[in-house]
Amino acid sequence: MEAFIVDDDELTVFLHEVFVKESNFHHNPHTFYHGKSTLDYLLSHFNPKEKYCIFLDLNMPIMDGWEFLDAIKNKEISDNIMVVVLTSSINEVDRRKAKKYHQVIDYMEKPLNGRKLESLKKNNHLTPFF
Repeated sequence: MEAFIVDDDELTVFLHEVFVKESNFHHNPHTFYHGKSTLDYLLSHFNPKEKYCIFLDLNMPIMDGWEFLDAIKNKEISDNIMVVVLTSSINEVDRRKAKKYHQVIDYMEKPLNGRKLESLKKNNHLTPFF
C-alpha cells in the first residue's frame, strides 16, 4: 500500500508525514500540496496491483479535496484508492457529503496523530496491510 498526504500547508504536511512514519503506518509517504498534483501523479504512476491510502484535505488551491474526489470517482483507478478526509472542517454537511464517495473510508479532524493512525489501522479497509 502507498500512502499520500495531500494538504496545502507545508507545516501540516511535515507533521503528518512524521506521524505516519513514526506510527509505522507507512515508511515513506508521498506528499502533495493540492489535488491536481496528486491526480497527475496517480494517472501517470498508477499500478493496478497497488492500493493507495490518501490523507486528503478539503480546502486547497488549484484543486480542492472535493474536486479531487469528483475527478477520480469515475476513473479506473478509483477502486484502488482509499481516502481518509483529514480536514479542519467540523461542518456536518462536509461529513455527510464525504460519505457519498465510496473511496472515503474515514473522516477525521486535523491534526493527525499516533492515536488516530492506530485507530485507522483497525479500519476494515486497511487491516490487510497491518
